[in-house]
Amino acid sequence: MIVALLLLGGCTWFRSSARDLRVMETALKAESAQAQRTMMELRAEIQRLQQELGAARTAQARLEGDLREAQRRLTETQRTVEAQREDLARAREERDRLAQSGREFQGQMAELGRLRQQVAEAVRDQTRDQSRDQARIQSLEAAIEKQSQEMAELRASVPRSSAKSKSKSANAGAPPVSVSKGAPKGGASVGGSSGPTPRTVTVERGDTLWNLARKYRVDLAELKALNHIVSDLIVPGQELLLPDSPRG
Repeated sequence: MIVALLLLGGCTWFRSSARDLRVMETALKAESAQAQRTMMELRAEIQRLQQELGAARTAQARLEGDLREAQRRLTETQRTVEAQREDLARAREERDRLAQSGREFQGQMAELGRLRQQVAEAVRDQTRDQSRDQARIQSLEAAIEKQSQEMAELRASVPRSSAKSKSKSANAGAPPVSVSKGAPKGGASVGGSSGPTPRTVTVERGDTLWNLARKYRVDLAELKALNHIVSDLIVPGQELLLPDSPRG
């Protein structure tokens, strides 16, 4: 009886265990299927994530390339800005130099204007001096021409005076004494003539009135007065009358 009960209980337990095992197997299969589905989903998610990671890495590489390009452009821009700053500094220095040169040029132009004014004044002064010199030359030429006329008149009167002296000497019975031209130191007539014969001297190159007066020992004022000379100008070839009384 007890064995039967044990057998009956064992069969019942066995049936229950088999049912539980089938339930557990079914559950395990369901869980396995769910796990497989989950694994497939996880694999799909991993693939998606890997694709997204690849795309992100590609984007990162592209961004890094863009960043490097931007840095390169920034470096070039900085270099360009530095070059432009240097050009601007040089332009400012050149502008300052040009301004300084302009001020110096204006000063030089002002100085040139003053020099031109001074030159114009000098030219006017020189023109006035030339005019005065020309007037002086004209007056000297007029004086020379007047002296030449007077010398011509004197030359014409000297032969007559000599003829009169010779006639007087002949009438007095004394031989005439000839006086050579340019006789130095006195040269007075001798032999009882009634009067001294006029002495003459021919002006040579380099002679002056002062030298002639000193050479022939005559007074300079008397020499000028006798020859009607108003200035100290004499010319070569001109004949001058010497005073009768030599200077002591």
